[in-house]
Amino acid sequence: MLTDMATRGRPRANDIDAGIRRAVVELVSARGFNAVTIEDVVRVAGTNKPAFYRRFSGLAEAVATLLTERYGTDEDVDTGSFAGDLLEIQRRQATMFRDEFVVGALGSGLERLRTAPEVAQPFVDRYLAPRRRFTHVLLARAVERDELDPGTDADWVADVLTGPLLMRALMPGLPPIDDELVDRSVAVTLDSIGYRGDRSMLTAR
Repeated sequence: MLTDMATRGRPRANDIDAGIRRAVVELVSARGFNAVTIEDVVRVAGTNKPAFYRRFSGLAEAVATLLTERYGTDEDVDTGSFAGDLLEIQRRQATMFRDEFVVGALGSGLERLRTAPEVAQPFVDRYLAPRRRFTHVLLARAVERDELDPGTDADWVADVLTGPLLMRALMPGLPPIDDELVDRSVAVTLDSIGYRGDRSMLTAR
């Protein structure tokens, strides 16, 4: 249930930031990105538009910032093998795509991200691009360990990993995201790029 802070009086200054973030998460989770306005956010947060715009340029930037705060950019992942790295990232992505906030943001927001550059840019800059850039780092490590040959397409790796989870999260009538999907999607990705390193951590090999 959405919590309207405005009904409880004006929040202290140091609560405004947390209130705005909480309102964005609650509203986007409940209604979806396209159904949320800045007016909704500041009403639920018990604040005003200037307070919101001192923190974010718009709802897209707020959502992208919260996604990054919740799920990071995976740059801390370093398990010692490329297969282990992908498995850890995929487990994190599985957790992310089970989050109602993420489903609410992407489920109704993908069309706007595709057609409205001003909406897409904060999402790309703050969240998507750093995560995809890190795939290049993982591949470079794998080449150094002789797990892969040079020249593997980093965008392909990112797409093959994310695609199955995105489908399960957003499309109706499909099974939920589970551990088997996580393992199998990593195994398929490794097979598709000629990985020759250790994959003993996978149940689907």
